[in-house]
Amino acid sequence: MSGTQTTGRTDFKTLVADVSMGQVGAVFALEASRLARSNVDWHRLLQLCALTQTLVIDEDGCYDPADFNDGLLLGLKGTMAQAELHFLHARLQGGKLNKAKKGELRFPLPVGFCYDDESHIVFDADEEVRGARRIGVSALS
Repeated sequence: MSGTQTTGRTDFKTLVADVSMGQVGAVFALEASRLARSNVDWHRLLQLCALTQTLVIDEDGCYDPADFNDGLLLGLKGTMAQAELHFLHARLQGGKLNKAKKGELRFPLPVGFCYDDESHIVFDADEEVRGARRIGVSALS
C-alpha cells in the first residue's frame, strides 16, 4: 500500500485537525517533511501551523512557519522530499526496464508455479502445492 495519499492516514488527519483547532503548540518529527506525503498536504499543514502559531521541530532545528524564512525553508524541505521520492521511483523503474531489456526481469508467480534453474516458468516441484493449485482451478470451473 502506498503512503502517497492521505487515505487511511488517520494519524496525519488527527494531527491536522488538532493543529487547526489550536490544540498543538509544536509538531515534533524526526524528518518534518516526511509528515505529509504530498506538497499539497505539507503546505496545508504549514499554513495551519502559521495561523495557529504552532512550531515545527525536527532534527535540524525549530521553525516558526509564520516567519517568512522558516516557512520558506520548510516549504523547500517538503519540495525536496517529494523530488527525492520521484528520483527513487525513476531509478527503480529504470532498473526494471534495464532487467527487462536483458530478459532478466522476474515477477512473483502465482501459487503452483516457480522458476527453474534456467529461469523458465514450471509447475512447482512440491506435489502438495500442485494439488492445491488443481483444487483451486477446479473450484473456479
